[in-house]
Amino acid sequence: MATLPQLLAVVIPLAIASMISPLAIITVMTVLSSAEHRLKKGVIFVATYCIIFSLICLVFVAVGSLTTTGGKPSLATVTIDFILGFLLLYASARSLLKKGESKTFDATAMGTGALVSMGIAFGFGNIFSSLPALAASKDIGVVVLSLHDKAIAFFLVMAITLCWLWGPLVVFAVTPRNFDRIFDPIIRFLKIHGSQIIAAVFFLVGIFLVARGVTSAMML
Repeated sequence: MATLPQLLAVVIPLAIASMISPLAIITVMTVLSSAEHRLKKGVIFVATYCIIFSLICLVFVAVGSLTTTGGKPSLATVTIDFILGFLLLYASARSLLKKGESKTFDATAMGTGALVSMGIAFGFGNIFSSLPALAASKDIGVVVLSLHDKAIAFFLVMAITLCWLWGPLVVFAVTPRNFDRIFDPIIRFLKIHGSQIIAAVFFLVGIFLVARGVTSAMML
């Protein structure tokens, strides 16, 4: 029987892998750079995205829980590992081959409805960055642990995966004057090296999931 530390040793690295995408922090920075109501707009966008993303991950928790017995792999969980693994390998190659600057927008004129819509679209559309977290969510559903331990693991995975969203928002709320000074160097670094970092991390996680899928398939 697995323990909570054993589960965290698997799912936290996957959460960190989902965290590395620069798209989240660049989007939040853009929203927080609007001319007015910056904090309010940031809260609306971040809250919407976090809710949508968490609900998607909960679906994978449910799939992992409902399709397995006693923590053993099933055809569904093996298939998920294979699909997510190959998608990550594709995303790794895509991040190296894709060229061009990140698209920007002006959030100044955006109202609550537009920000909520953008948060929903971002939650569903930022699919490649979500893949490792989806694998972690499935693992939480599969493992045989108490509901309390699973809730702790899920909360930690969400907190880590989404830290590039809620982190800048907290910093802006606490020290808005130092916000740009703190995050501008991070943005510049991610714009230059983000693709290479994503390619390397997604490749490693993709290989891990495919290899685990092969191993688990042999146990069916």
